[in-house]
Amino acid sequence: MSAATVDQLGEFRLVLPTLRPEAMQHVRELVRAQLRMWRKSEFSDVAELGVTELLTNVLLHTGGGGELLIRETADGIRVGVTDFDVRLPLARESKQDATGGRGLLLLTRLVGDLETELLPHGKEVRFSLRPAAREGASTSERSPAEVAASG
Repeated sequence: MSAATVDQLGEFRLVLPTLRPEAMQHVRELVRAQLRMWRKSEFSDVAELGVTELLTNVLLHTGGGGELLIRETADGIRVGVTDFDVRLPLARESKQDATGGRGLLLLTRLVGDLETELLPHGKEVRFSLRPAAREGASTSERSPAEVAASG
């Protein structure tokens, strides 16, 4: 086995040709198990929430399937969801009495910036998670409890 092979970081890919609400629990379980195998369980709560939000948006707004890709990085993880719709998602404030429309905004407050990349046949929406390391860390480097406490 070469040193390059040993140094490679992990990748988890899940193709979801059809999305159904009842699949979300199973996807979260797979995400949690994969992060546990990489010894990155500290990211599980936010990663599961983010995956659920992004896949729910695919389910509600694209009418098609998608793909989940989680990459292990040297300092954390990168989570991306690809779908086949070119319309870009918006993280925006909703009316106070609205029953939906806040998910991306809340996710952005937990992870920092969401990135969106247009692809030849759709888009990928992704975010990165890194460990909390110091006072004054960016939102994506703090735990959900720290983010909530800071308002």
